[in-house]
Amino acid sequence: MSDDELLSRVDAGASYMEILEYLRTRGPRPLTPIGLLSIFHKELGISFIKARTMFEYFDPQLRPIVDTALINERGRLLLLERRS
Repeated sequence: MSDDELLSRVDAGASYMEILEYLRTRGPRPLTPIGLLSIFHKELGISFIKARTMFEYFDPQLRPIVDTALINERGRLLLLERRS
């Protein structure tokens, strides 16, 4: 399954927090950590191991617990892992 809008946003350089907010609005259910890992793996080709490193910056409901600038800086590096 692929979401052209997600791919377009990532390719356009959207921040990690912008991607997270987009993913929160796209599904009928709330976004969960496992759901986020699945999306990153299936749709962006980012490994579970690499994607889960971002969880240290969030609480269990995926609310930031550190400055969003740090999240976006680290998230940018992760999003660069996206397969072409």
